[in-house]
Amino acid sequence: MTVNYIVLVHNNPLQSKKLITTLNQKDAWFYVHVDQKTKIAPFQTLLQEIPNLTIVPNELREECNWGGVGVVKACLTIFRMIIKSGREGYSVLLSGQDYPIKSNTYITEYLKKFQGTDFITCFPLPSPNWSYGGMNRLSHYKIDLSSKRGDFIQLPSVWSREFYSYNSLKKILKLILRKKGRHLSKLFQKKKLPDYIRPYGGDAWWSLTTETSSDILKYLDLHPDLLHFMTCSNLSDEMIFQTIVMEIHKDNPSKIRKSVTYANWSGMDEPSPKTITPEDLGKIISLSPDLLFARKFDIIKYPKIFALIEDTDLEFKE
Repeated sequence: MTVNYIVLVHNNPLQSKKLITTLNQKDAWFYVHVDQKTKIAPFQTLLQEIPNLTIVPNELREECNWGGVGVVKACLTIFRMIIKSGREGYSVLLSGQDYPIKSNTYITEYLKKFQGTDFITCFPLPSPNWSYGGMNRLSHYKIDLSSKRGDFIQLPSVWSREFYSYNSLKKILKLILRKKGRHLSKLFQKKKLPDYIRPYGGDAWWSLTTETSSDILKYLDLHPDLLHFMTCSNLSDEMIFQTIVMEIHKDNPSKIRKSVTYANWSGMDEPSPKTITPEDLGKIISLSPDLLFARKFDIIKYPKIFALIEDTDLEFKE
């Protein structure tokens, strides 16, 4: 069984290397996707000595704007690379700001214990976990005003009553002033999830079997309209994989368990989880044995937290 780590990075090459070298072991392979907006050379320089690592080439890189579909497309690209390699096992999605809170031996044995299970948190939409039940993600078009985090608007189509409001008018004027008026044409198309599937949401970070990774690709090959729909939706990476995995396992939901990645969310719809500090060590120690990774970390602000985790009794030492 190979653990195929999908590592999405956009800054801090040194922290990315720390993550990868800590996880590196026999039967592990790393696929690193560097955000298209980020210079790739520093990552290439630091990671070139790691033989079991592939950096997604320039022509396949995606612009991973916050809440955009770039993350989804990057994962799909790496799924294809994993399937082509023939390295069967798991596809584990991490960001460069994640870090293991269990040893490599523990992680491998845990995945072997539940081999065939997909670890992805899923809940049906609408859900009280998200504002508006998450339904505005499905009914509204997301239009980026720039690549900056949070610099976007959401608008319903002209076929929705909600479109005819002062709030919509303000957003349209903002689009025009920001010279993004060309995107208004998409509002003349109804935005509706395809009838053949039920929407689910959940955490963006998951560990899926390579069989499920392949099934997701096959499903989207058969239903390209679903990816097109999600391309125009806010935070599609928190919906598309959950929706498809639930469809794949609709007759056997026991094959799905919650995500094995911990994040400290301070409240509903926060843009990102709280950064883990040395003061959070007690919380990390008390986490469930079913949690293998945590996020997010900052090696510049809190460099000591990594050694503190490694020195605990969380089955970290080999």
